[in-house]
Amino acid sequence: MERLLETIGLRKDYHRAAGMVEVLRGVDFRLDAGRTAAIVGRSGSGKSTLLNILGGLDLPSAGRVLVDGAPLETARRRDRERWRALGVGFVFQFHFLLPDFTALENLLVPVRSLGPVRAEDRRRARSLLEAMDLGDRASHLPGELSGGEQQRVAVARAFMNRPRVVLADEPFGNLDHEIGERLGDLLFALHRQEGVALVLVTHDPGLAARAHDCWRLERGILSAAGPPGGRP
Repeated sequence: MERLLETIGLRKDYHRAAGMVEVLRGVDFRLDAGRTAAIVGRSGSGKSTLLNILGGLDLPSAGRVLVDGAPLETARRRDRERWRALGVGFVFQFHFLLPDFTALENLLVPVRSLGPVRAEDRRRARSLLEAMDLGDRASHLPGELSGGEQQRVAVARAFMNRPRVVLADEPFGNLDHEIGERLGDLLFALHRQEGVALVLVTHDPGLAARAHDCWRLERGILSAAGPPGGRP
């Protein structure tokens, strides 16, 4: 399979008044195009930091980050920005929707950062909302949506620019279990429909088990976490 993302000996340190804090300690990670990976571990183990580095939001202290075999950590700033804008979709625990924009307009925000919005962009936005069972909510403001609906809009937005990988950081952590399971169904269905790779940070063992591969991050050290979940 085509290797999309890989880290080799990845380290991330933060210097504090009390001394140096080691967040990632020699992380080796790999993700093939179109595949899914879950990362589990306790709060504060470095999971969000790893996602931020994979997405080009942060730089490592040492080690390599490879995208299609090319180093990301030493790439020019505009190349890292292009990776963030076109290569990656982000989903966070909080939806971060713009309150004065409708659901449809929120999906178009990533498009506006690249140029004028076209008719085909609006069609794609509507198609993604329909895939998330939100076709009848396109003109609603975030305040008019439930918490689950808001997060579904955020998931759809992550796919808007046809990224190669979606990085999801506890995307359903603020929702009750039943709603989270339903959103998990929709997220994995959209991953298969779009053929997009997915890296999912989660505390939910059921959600993690749905990924092709599962990794455990503890005290900055990443290791395989048993057999893959196995949903193709």
